Amino acid sequence: MASVKEEIHALIDRLPDDATYEDVEYAIYVRREIELGVQEVESGHVLSQEEAEARILGWPIGQFGRGALLLR
Repeated sequence: MASVKEEIHALIDRLPDDATYEDVEYAIYVRREIELGVQEVESGHVLSQEEAEARILGWPIGQFGRGALLLR
């Protein structure tokens, strides 16, 4: 397994030559969030589709109705 430093170097090498600091920051952020998500799944911290829908239906009713945009 590659070290974090090696992974960041590889990530930066895949960016275009005209990448900005913001592009680098965003790429690192996205990579880290994906890594955290994978860790959550591997540790069993997931919801079934039914559990997720039940939680959304428990949200307060907004302008478009309860969970309207997410359940269509």
